Amino acid sequence: MKTTKNSFFLTLLFLTLFLNTHAQTKIVGSYVATKVNYLSGEDLPDDNILKYTYVKYTFLTNGQIGISGTYDNRDTGYFFTVNGNRLIVKTEAGSTINTLRIMESSEDKLVLVSGSQTGALDDPKSIKYTLFNEKFIQKKLPLTPNDIFKITGNDTIYKSGQKIYAEFQGPSFQQYIYKEVGKKKLEPKDVELISTFIINENGRPDSLRILQGISAKFDAEYIKAFNSAQNMWLPAKHNGRNVKVLMNLKLQYLSSAVVIPTYFSSKKANDAYYQKDYELALYHYDKALEVNPNDEGSLYRRGICKQKLGNIKGACEDWTKLQQMGRDTANELLLKYCK
Repeated sequence: MKTTKNSFFLTLLFLTLFLNTHAQTKIVGSYVATKVNYLSGEDLPDDNILKYTYVKYTFLTNGQIGISGTYDNRDTGYFFTVNGNRLIVKTEAGSTINTLRIMESSEDKLVLVSGSQTGALDDPKSIKYTLFNEKFIQKKLPLTPNDIFKITGNDTIYKSGQKIYAEFQGPSFQQYIYKEVGKKKLEPKDVELISTFIINENGRPDSLRILQGISAKFDAEYIKAFNSAQNMWLPAKHNGRNVKVLMNLKLQYLSSAVVIPTYFSSKKANDAYYQKDYELALYHYDKALEVNPNDEGSLYRRGICKQKLGNIKGACEDWTKLQQMGRDTANELLLKYCK
C-alpha cells in the first residue's frame, strides 16, 4: 500500500513537472500583438496608447523573454516561467515584475491578460493582448511594390519592415553599436548618425552608406563596429528563400541640456495626458518637442491631444511625421482620421 501511494505521488509530481515544462517550451518564438482591448471585449479609447502601440514578446529556449516596441529589437534582459495558466516575468535576480494570465496558447497564437488598475487578472477592465507568431503574421501579409527598394534584372532588394527583415543575433543591433563605439569614449553631443546597409542572402552585411555622419573620427569607429558584426545576422526570407533586404540605423546622442528639459516637459505632459487634461498636455508636449523634435512618444501623444481638441489636420501632421520616421505606431490612426 505504501509503495502504491508513493508511486501515485511520484507519478503526480512527474505529470505536474511535465505539464509545466511542456507549457513553457510551447511558448518559444516571437509573438506580435495584433489587437489590444479590454477583457470585456470593449475597445480601448484612442487616447490609450496601448491600443495602437507595437508590442512584441520574444520567448527564448533559455527562459529569457524580450519585450519590445519595435519589430527589429528583442530587448531581452528578463526571464519567464510558466506556472499553470500564469506567465511570470522576472528580473535576472529572480524578482517578479509582472504576472499575466494565459487565456490561449498555441504555436501560432497567444492571448495574454494583464492586470487592471486593481491588479486583477479577471476584471472586465483588465487588458487583453491577442498576439500571433511573427512568422505566421508575415506569411499572411503579402509584400507589395512599396516593400521593394530596388530591382536590378532578377535581383530584388526589399525594404526592411515588419513584413520582412534580417534578424540580428542579439537583443538589438543599435545597442550593440552604441556599446562598441562607446568603448572609444568619443562622447558626441546633440548629433545623430543615419546609415543604411544591405544584408544579403547569406546574412552578410554590405553596402554600408552613411547618409548623415558625425565626424571623420566617429564615422570611422562606427564602420569598425559595423564590420565587427559581420557574422551576427540571419538573412531575410521570402517564400522560403533567402533574399536581400535594405536595413537602416540611427544613432542619436543628446546632451543633458537637451535630455533634462525634454524629460521634465515630457513627464509633465504625460501626467496631464493620463488625467485627460489635453490642453495642458499639449502645452508641455510642444515644449518637449521644441527641444527634441523627433521624440516619438511625444509626437504620438501630441497628435492625440490635437485630435481630442478638434485639430485633426495638426494631429495628422504629427502622425505623418512618425510614419516618415519609419515608425508604424500611428498608422491605424492615420487610416482612421487622415484619409
